[in-house]
Amino acid sequence: MSLRLRFNPGNSILFLLLILLLMVLTVTSGCQPSQEPPVGPVQLEIVKNDSGYQLLRNGEPYTIRGAGMAVDDLAAFAARGGNAIRTWTTGDDDGDMLSLLDRAHEHGVSVALTLPMRAERHGFDYDDADAVAEQLAFMRAEVERLRDHPAALFWIIGNELNHSYRNPAVWNAVNDVARMIHEVDPGRLATTGLAGASAAVLADLAERAPDLDFVSFQVYGPIFGLAEHLDDIGFDQPFMITEWGTIGWWEMEQTTWGAPVELTSSEKADAFLRAQRETLVLLADRLIGSYAFVWGQKQERTPTWFSLLTERGEQTEAIDVLEYIWTGSWPEQRAPRVNAMSLNGQGARDHVILLAGQTYPAVFDVTSPFDGQLGFRWEIKPESQASEVGGDFEQPIANLAGIIADPHLPATELAVPEPGAYRLFAYATDEHNRAAHSNIPLLVVEGYTQSEQALVDGEVMAVAYSGFREGQHPDRGDGAVNPSRDEILEDLNLLVANDFRLIRVYDAGDNSRTTLELIREHDLPIRVLLGTWLRAELSNHEGCPWLDDPIPDAELAENVIENAAEIERGIALAREFDDIVVAVNVGNEALVDWTDHLVELDQVIAYVRQMREAIAQPVTVAENYEWWIRDGAPLARELDFLGVHTYPAWEERGIDEGLSYTVENMMGVRSAFPDKPLAILEAGWATTASQFGERASEAAQRRYFLELDRWARLTNTTVFFFAAFDEPWKGSADDPNDAEKHWGLFFVDRTPKKVLQPD
Repeated sequence: MSLRLRFNPGNSILFLLLILLLMVLTVTSGCQPSQEPPVGPVQLEIVKNDSGYQLLRNGEPYTIRGAGMAVDDLAAFAARGGNAIRTWTTGDDDGDMLSLLDRAHEHGVSVALTLPMRAERHGFDYDDADAVAEQLAFMRAEVERLRDHPAALFWIIGNELNHSYRNPAVWNAVNDVARMIHEVDPGRLATTGLAGASAAVLADLAERAPDLDFVSFQVYGPIFGLAEHLDDIGFDQPFMITEWGTIGWWEMEQTTWGAPVELTSSEKADAFLRAQRETLVLLADRLIGSYAFVWGQKQERTPTWFSLLTERGEQTEAIDVLEYIWTGSWPEQRAPRVNAMSLNGQGARDHVILLAGQTYPAVFDVTSPFDGQLGFRWEIKPESQASEVGGDFEQPIANLAGIIADPHLPATELAVPEPGAYRLFAYATDEHNRAAHSNIPLLVVEGYTQSEQALVDGEVMAVAYSGFREGQHPDRGDGAVNPSRDEILEDLNLLVANDFRLIRVYDAGDNSRTTLELIREHDLPIRVLLGTWLRAELSNHEGCPWLDDPIPDAELAENVIENAAEIERGIALAREFDDIVVAVNVGNEALVDWTDHLVELDQVIAYVRQMREAIAQPVTVAENYEWWIRDGAPLARELDFLGVHTYPAWEERGIDEGLSYTVENMMGVRSAFPDKPLAILEAGWATTASQFGERASEAAQRRYFLELDRWARLTNTTVFFFAAFDEPWKGSADDPNDAEKHWGLFFVDRTPKKVLQPD
C-alpha cells in the first residue's frame, strides 16, 4: 500500500496566520472566546526513524494511550492515564459531538473521529453512483463541521467495511473520502478500520484506496498471532489497532446449544496484559497507536462481554491493566479478582443443564486485594438470540425477577425457571466502585428425579455393543460371522479407555458368551446388561414396512422353539457370570407395531416371569417410548425397571430439538409409570444418513451425547448410547449411507468420531 507521510511547513504557516486573524476578529467583535469551541491547527504526520515509524502531532512525538469511547467518561479515563479516544460516528445521536470534543480537549484527550460510512452488509450498494455521491457529500459536511477542533486527531473512514462484503468498489469510495479529507482538512490523516488483517483486503486497498495515509486493524483473539501474521504476509508499513481487547464471542468455545462462553473479568484482564506483552510490544516499530475496546458499557451478546465498565459504571480489572500499560505503574487500588463461579458445582465450560422447577446452588468466589467489604449481586437473563455481527446494535436484555434466593450474597440458590436457555451473572463490587464479574450460560429442560438406586449398576452413560466388523454379521438364516476373541478384546479395551464401564449386548449367543469370558479373563472393569433376542412368533407383514411377504408358519414354529432355548441360554449366562451380568433384557422391540420379529404380549410376559424366577438380577424389556405409554401397563407390572428406546432423528427432529424431544418422550413414560424406575436402553444420533440429510453429522452426535449425559446425571437415568461401533451389515446393501450403518461412536475401523475426541 502506498502511504502518504504528510507534512507541509507552508500549511503550518497558513494555520498560524489563521489563528492570528481569528484572535483579531474575536477582539474587534466583542465576542467572548469561552462561548466558542477552542480553535487551533492540528498537523499529523508519520515519520520513519532508526527505531521504526513514529506519529507526530504538531511536530512532536505523540504516543496514543487509547480506548474506544461512546459515552463521556473522560475524567476517569484521563485519571487512569488515557490520552486518546476514538468514536464510531461523527453524529450527535449519542450526544453533542462538539461538546464531547470540548470535554476531551479540557482533559488533554484527543479524539479519532469515525465517519459513519455505510456497510454493504446493511444494504448499501457501492455500484449506486448517486448513493455514493450523496454519502461523500455528507462526509464532506461532517469534516468541515469538525475539522477546526484541536481535539480531533485523525479520521477513520467507516468501521469494518470489509465485514461480510463482496463488492470491492467500497474501497474506491473510501479513497474518494480520503482524497476529500486531504483537500478539506489537509493537516490530518485518514485511515479505515478493518476487521482483521486479510492479505486479500490489503491488496484491494493498495489498488483501490492509495490515498489512505495508513491502515488500521481491529483484532480480538487473533491479536496473539498478529505479529507473526503480518510478517507472513509481508506487511511492514505503519498501522494502528483501532479495536482490541478480550476474545470475541464469535471466537470462544460454545455450549452444545450454541451459547458462547465468556471470560471472567479477571480472565479478560489477563488477556489484555498478555496482548500487550506478546503483541503490542513486538510491533512497536510499526504500531503507531492502539485503542482498547471499549471504555463504556455495550450490549453485545451479554452486557459485559466487551465492556470495561459495568452497566452501573463500575470499573473492571482490565482498566487496571490499561493503567499499567499506559503509565508503567499499577493503580494503588486494584479491582476484585475472580477465582471461580459455579452453578450446581459446574462452571461456564461445563455445558450446564438443569431441570425446570428445581433449586440449585450458585457460588461466586472473589478475592479483593484490599481490606473492605465486597458487595455482591446476581442477575439472570434469557440467553441472547441476537444475530447481529460486526458490533451492530443489540437490544439490552431485561433481568428475570424472583428466581435468585438472595442476590446480595456470594453464595445463593437459583430456583430454575421454565425450560429455555438462560445466563446467570455474578458481580462483586468494592468501595472504590471497582467490580469483578462472571457468568454461566445454562439450559433448562424438563425432567424427573429418580433415586441413585434407579441407575443400572450405578452408571449413567453406557453403550450398546455388538462388535461386528466389516464382513461380519449375526445369524441371517445361514449362520453368524462373529468377530474373533482378539477383536472383541480390542473393542472392550477401547471402551474401557473411553470410560465406558457398562455395556449392553443383545442376545445370549456365542458372541455374548465370548464377551463375558474375556471380561472375566482379563479382569476388565466392565459390567453387562445381557440381552435375550426374541425372534418372530407372529407374522407382522402388514405392520412392518420391510416385510413384503408373510413369514411362513414353519419358520414361526421354529422361532418359538428357538426363543425358549434363548431364554434358557440367558438364564445360564446370568447365573454363570453373575459377577458381570448386572441385569437381563428380554426381547428387543418385539412388541412395537412396526417390528419384523413380533411376539405376543402375553408370551413376552411369560418369558419375563420365567427369567425373574430363575435369576437374581433385575429384569427389563426394551421397547419404544410410545409403546410403553400406550400399551405397556400389563408388562410394566412384571419388570424391575423399564427399558425405553427413543430416537429423535428417526422422527424428523433436528439436533436443536434432540434433547428436548428425548426428555418429552421420557416424561411421557414417567407420567404413565411414576413409580417405576426408567432406563434408556437405546438413544443415539447417526453421523451419516441418506434418510436424515444434514441432520446427521458427527457434530450433532457429539452435542446429543453431551446434552443427554448431563440430563441423565441430573435425573439418575442410565443411558445406553447407541452404539459403540458403526455396523455396516445393517440397512440397505445398496446404500452405503443408510442410517442404520452409522450410529457408532467409533467408525467400523475403530477410529473414534468427534464425540470421543478431545475438545
